[in-house]
Amino acid sequence: GTYNVSLTVNYQNEELTITKEAYIIVGQFSQVDISFNEGWNMIGLPLEVENPNYQILFPEAVENTLYNFNMGYNLAEDLEAGIGYWMRLYNSGVTQLEGYVISEIEIELNEGWNLISGISEVTSIANFIDPEEIIIPNTAYTFENGYINTDVFNPGNGYWIRAYQDGTIIIDNSGLAYRESNFEHDISGTCNSLTFKGISLFFGVDIPENMKLSYSLPPKPPSGAFDVRFSGDTRIMMDKAEIEVMSPYETITISYDVVLDAGEYMHWVLSTGSGEEYILEQDGEITVPTEDTFTLERKAIIPISYALHQNYPNPFNPVTTLRYDLPIKNYVTLTIYDLNGREINQIVNTIQPAGNHSVMWNSTDSFGKPVSAGIYLYQIRTADFVQTKKMVLLK
Repeated sequence: GTYNVSLTVNYQNEELTITKEAYIIVGQFSQVDISFNEGWNMIGLPLEVENPNYQILFPEAVENTLYNFNMGYNLAEDLEAGIGYWMRLYNSGVTQLEGYVISEIEIELNEGWNLISGISEVTSIANFIDPEEIIIPNTAYTFENGYINTDVFNPGNGYWIRAYQDGTIIIDNSGLAYRESNFEHDISGTCNSLTFKGISLFFGVDIPENMKLSYSLPPKPPSGAFDVRFSGDTRIMMDKAEIEVMSPYETITISYDVVLDAGEYMHWVLSTGSGEEYILEQDGEITVPTEDTFTLERKAIIPISYALHQNYPNPFNPVTTLRYDLPIKNYVTLTIYDLNGREINQIVNTIQPAGNHSVMWNSTDSFGKPVSAGIYLYQIRTADFVQTKKMVLLK
């Protein structure tokens, strides 16, 4: 929340202390350059300045677009150290601030999400003094055309951080690591992912309940910024979830990487609000018109027609996989023949549901004896479909 502070100035040692619910230790006079992008930025005040009005500090700012966060976004006029803000700018650029260096700051965190800023130097979250361990691991976020995890606080930027409960942290520049990270469940690179403009969501993974808050996302940015998340304000899902998108762009490119199998007869399917469906297999990318919501789910895909696919591998030795599609439940036989039409083995003889099916043949006959190298035929037969293909056994 916004601090109401009182100032006590001691000019002899150039130290200025702000007291009440927080304190700030300020040192020598200095300058800090803050880079910003066109559009929405998360910013903070890295120095104690003479005039903290946002339009004085940032001449490129759009009028009435400075917001802090306290149970929701609130319009502000002046910046205060330790607090983070959203601000919209007409153009990208750099602004130079002059003021007294902030070397240490105490910040009161509320339970849940807090929009804060750091001190006048680059600091690591490992340097934060958090005696009650109220900071939820993996919940420090900056904004770079979307929310990005970070462990580093740069001067002049604003950051989201989530707390288990109300409490106090201290940010300073002593260089001491007060604690080691206790985040031990990093799933990036080990599970399925969808990536929107560099922002990754993870799916098909279930993590311990006590780790789920570490994959929660901060409140959505103001209108006009880019954001993507699973419903429930999270970056992870198991079997099915809606994807919520805020985007100023007409189209969006979605990259996917599927490293965990969806299961037999199952697929990961991304559906658009307009009804288009995309099956996600292995890795790739798709470009689609931007919509407010997409749906990602693990589901069975029912074929629209019968099909017998080429075995794989082919040629093979000694095992190959035979795949076929059934649009409806049916009685199925899958039989192996030699080139003279003699039956070698019948590897499927049963009623099967609609779907994609596969079965392996280990190049043995109906008595379990290995067959000789050569060309073989495999034939699927149902009540209203018959198809035959060739395969080659090498030895």
